[in-house]
Amino acid sequence: MKTIISILGILLVLALAVGLTVKNLQNKTASTDITVMRDITDPHTSQPQGSDVLSLYHLDSSKWDGGHFRFVDITDVSYNKVYETSLNAENQWMGNEFDREKTVKKFSSSILKTLNSAQTESTGKDMSSIYLPVVSELNRLNASSSKKKILLLYSDLIENTLVFSMYTLKNLELLKTHPESIRKYFESLGPLKNLSGIKVYLIYEPNDNAADQIYKTIAGIYKDILESKGAVVEITANIN
Repeated sequence: MKTIISILGILLVLALAVGLTVKNLQNKTASTDITVMRDITDPHTSQPQGSDVLSLYHLDSSKWDGGHFRFVDITDVSYNKVYETSLNAENQWMGNEFDREKTVKKFSSSILKTLNSAQTESTGKDMSSIYLPVVSELNRLNASSSKKKILLLYSDLIENTLVFSMYTLKNLELLKTHPESIRKYFESLGPLKNLSGIKVYLIYEPNDNAADQIYKTIAGIYKDILESKGAVVEITANIN
C-alpha cells in the first residue's frame, strides 16, 4: 500500500510540474499587435511595404508567437473601414510544427494581400481628418493585452477639416510661431489614454523643403503629445 501511495505521490508531483512548465511556456509566448494607418488624402504619402510590416512580427524566428494586424485608411472623415486578421499564439511543445507553418503563412499572406490591395486604391482628397482616427487606434492599442504594440502612421499629418485647416495662412503662422496652440487644439479633439508600451512610427518623406519644414513641426507636436502619454515615437521616412 505504501508503495502505491508513493507512486501516486510521485505522479502527482510530476503532473503539477508539467502543468506549471506548460503554463510558464504559454506565459512567455509573446504577441504583437500592429495597426497600419495610411493617409489616402495626399497622393505623395509613403506606402506601407508588406515585407517591412511582417518583419516586425519576427515570425521567422518566433513562429509560435501570436499576432494581430489592423489596417485603416485615413480619409476626409473620422471613422473609416477597418481590415484585420489575427494569429493565435501556440505552445511549441503541444503544437504541430507543419500545421503551424501553414497557419503562419496564411496570416502573412492575409497581411500582404491587404497592403497590396491598398496600393491600388485612388489617393487624393480635398480634406483630411487625421488626429481623431489616430487617437482612436492608440486607445485601442492601450486596451490590447499584447506584449508588443505598434502603430505605423503613414501621413503628412496635415489636418484639413471644415472646423480646422492647417492650409489657412492664420494656422500656418500659428504653426510657425505658436505650435503649442495647435497642440492644445489637437488635445481638445479627444482624450488619449496611457500609451506606455506602445511604439509609434510617424512615416513620411517630404518632397520639398517647404513641406519638410511643415512636417517637422507637426510631427514634433504629435511626438510631444504622444510621448507625454508614455508612447515611444520615432519620426522616419521608413521603418527599416
